[in-house]
Amino acid sequence: MSQVARTEKGYLCKRDGSLMYLVYESEKTTDNKLKVVISYKCPVCGFKVDGESIELSRLKDSFTIVRVVRKIPV
Repeated sequence: MSQVARTEKGYLCKRDGSLMYLVYESEKTTDNKLKVVISYKCPVCGFKVDGESIELSRLKDSFTIVRVVRKIPV
């Protein structure tokens, strides 16, 4: 089942047909981790589709980066 519809202007919400916008959300935890989630969100109903997440972890002398890219179902 399709979650969004793609147009030349962007993605449309499956619930109400509004144009969705790109949202960056970041969260920093106490154990030196940073998580960033990039998603599309409908401004009318709040429906959200995650597109990508990046998690950074800092150790003593190195960094670990984990990137997950999800295909947006159209």
